[in-house]
Amino acid sequence: MKKILISKTRHGYTTALVDNGRLLEMLEDSNEESLAGNIYLGVVKKVTGGFIFLDIGHDRQAFLDTKDGRERRLFPPGRPPAKPGDTFIVQVLKDAVGNKGPNVTSSISYTGRYIMLYESLDADRVNSSKKIQDFNETRRLKHTTHQLLTDGFSAIIRSAAEGKSEPVLKAEVDILMSRWYANLDWKHKAAPATLWSQSTIVKTLMEVVREDIDKIIIDNKDSFNRIQEEFLPTFPDFAEKVFLKDDGESIFSVCNIKPQMDKIYDKRVWLKCGGFIVIEQTEACVVIDVNTGKFQSKGGEAAKLQLNLEAATEIAYQLRLRNLSGIIIVDFLRMMSKADMHTLLKDFELELHKDRIPALLVGMTTLGLVEVTRKRVRKPLERRNGMQRSQN
Repeated sequence: MKKILISKTRHGYTTALVDNGRLLEMLEDSNEESLAGNIYLGVVKKVTGGFIFLDIGHDRQAFLDTKDGRERRLFPPGRPPAKPGDTFIVQVLKDAVGNKGPNVTSSISYTGRYIMLYESLDADRVNSSKKIQDFNETRRLKHTTHQLLTDGFSAIIRSAAEGKSEPVLKAEVDILMSRWYANLDWKHKAAPATLWSQSTIVKTLMEVVREDIDKIIIDNKDSFNRIQEEFLPTFPDFAEKVFLKDDGESIFSVCNIKPQMDKIYDKRVWLKCGGFIVIEQTEACVVIDVNTGKFQSKGGEAAKLQLNLEAATEIAYQLRLRNLSGIIIVDFLRMMSKADMHTLLKDFELELHKDRIPALLVGMTTLGLVEVTRKRVRKPLERRNGMQRSQN
């Protein structure tokens, strides 16, 4: 049984994805609401060096880079620059970081369960997720979605759309289009104004939710209400799967995953065979070393392959669990057989493909190290919490 557990903590929210008692992912959010994805009517305060600074109703001014390719529609060559007092509809790309305010774009998109809808210069363009590997299904989805789009709009088909019928896709396109047209009424609002937003907890839930989730359990009434209001309209079939458990007991302890959560910060991870891996995170990259430990390697090369294969499975799992991203270097046990090395790399690649976040096995360096890259989506857990990992 797959569950999503959401707990309100003193510092924010913790969301855990659990599969038959095993913790697969843990995401941390601070109490400060994320603005990413929210849409605002902003008023220009300053224009300098190709950047437009706007008041969107928050403490820090947002900035828009007019040189970015996404801004061609609003700022074509030869158009006079914006001036203070002008108003624009903008969407937040990234939250404020350090001294920089939120990064915004004039290229607005609405993301649903199956489709992301956006206005584009390339009108009626439809792309699909690379995770949909069946050519005929991709062609069907593109054709169906193209027929549903209003002139001047484009779409990206998400992997969850695979196998969905035209009525299902049409229902979502209708919802996304209704949001779009509702925000065209901005002329009746005084800038700065919020046109559309989602709470952080709902954004996080939409990151991890999948068709095969059996239960979503929340231990906070306010979070439960937000999910009812903001999540269920897009995911109505989850109405019977969302539960509130606010009896004061820790849902992580009740579901017996607290010990697994505590080990996330351990530097050393033991394997069932007796070997272990050591995970070191530096500013430049993540380094993972595979060690024999208590493993009895009397089987020679075959035994090394066995340990490496188990380590590969665990490493792919730990990358997802800890949200380790960027450049990842893995030092497996050295093997003499090229066939065994090929088997290891192939197996490792298959394990990496189970991750919802794109991870690519780049190959082997001249020193025999395996290089992996994983897309940066969130900060690693230890940095978000400010906690130091312990070593067993």
